[in-house]
Amino acid sequence: MEFATSSDHALHGVLYFTLMFFIASALSLLLCFFIRMRRLRHQRRSDRVATQWRHFCFQALMTDQLDTLPSMEQHDLYDLVKIWLQTFDRIRGGEAARGLIRLGECLDFSNHLLPWLKSRTLDEKLLAIMALGLLKERRALPVIRQNIDDTYPLLSLAAMKAFMDIAPEEGLPELMRRIDTPGWPMGRVRQLLAAAPRQLQTQYLTVAAETLLEDQLPHLMELVFALAPSEATGVANACLSRFPQYEQLLRTILKNTADPQFLPLAIASSQSLSPELRSEGLLALGRLGEVHEQTRLINHLDSDTWLNQQAAAKSLMQLTHDPVVAQAILQQLHTASARQHWSELLFEKGWLPDLDPTSWISLNTSSRMQAVYHG
Repeated sequence: MEFATSSDHALHGVLYFTLMFFIASALSLLLCFFIRMRRLRHQRRSDRVATQWRHFCFQALMTDQLDTLPSMEQHDLYDLVKIWLQTFDRIRGGEAARGLIRLGECLDFSNHLLPWLKSRTLDEKLLAIMALGLLKERRALPVIRQNIDDTYPLLSLAAMKAFMDIAPEEGLPELMRRIDTPGWPMGRVRQLLAAAPRQLQTQYLTVAAETLLEDQLPHLMELVFALAPSEATGVANACLSRFPQYEQLLRTILKNTADPQFLPLAIASSQSLSPELRSEGLLALGRLGEVHEQTRLINHLDSDTWLNQQAAAKSLMQLTHDPVVAQAILQQLHTASARQHWSELLFEKGWLPDLDPTSWISLNTSSRMQAVYHG
């Protein structure tokens, strides 16, 4: 009788492991082959749909009379809608858009895409929301409303745009309540707001100033200054009546306004204990103030922190139009950092007087020490 030794067991284990490894490798290669074949098949189908339908999409932009449309297969729907949306992205103008919408109606996109709103595939849901919004399909509104607050910003933003396309009178208040949604670029929010009728914009900007939360008001003011500068003063006053001490709101208004009505606000802010608010107040003095504000700015230029000295110098230059006066101000300054800031602006203007080189060496050395001191 022969007995198996430990070396026999070890050899069998190695053989089994090697066999399993080769089987797993073969299965992996087979899976990769099938995935690649499926991808190639899908790519060929996409290319066929693009070749067949792109002509009709561009024809819809040019004429009301379309050629006889070929039959649409259900499995071609995704690629066809994708081409249709891409054509929308390439056009500008309402007439061309109406042609594409007519094509979408002829192909009955609405009824085909409504079931996709409940699809578990994100790509299908996203495509359906964008297309149904352009088609102004009101039957999609309930599901679109549910997706406005989706955690995925791309989906929530697409839902918001579709809502604005279908029912701007209902979508605009929803948009205003979400202007600070994480993941929504301010430029995109501005585009959505600009697409609404002007009358609705005016109405809801005023309502938003009276109802939005404190943290949302700076975002609101940025939108107002970008889209409706003529209404910015009224909206800003409405916001300030509710939160007159909110620093970020004050900074946003001072950064963008050119209305002399806010000169008292700029003066008060230039004396704030907050360096950031003080800086915005000093910068605003140059836009809103008159010549008599020069004394206030000179004092800040000579004694404030390094960055606020820079802000004071920029504002002071806006109020100084005479090179002789500008050169006289340079002689009044006591700190080296202040002289450095003012000298740079004089140099940019071409107003810098000729100085002895030794005095420049002393000035630059002292300026570096002042910069370290002021942080």
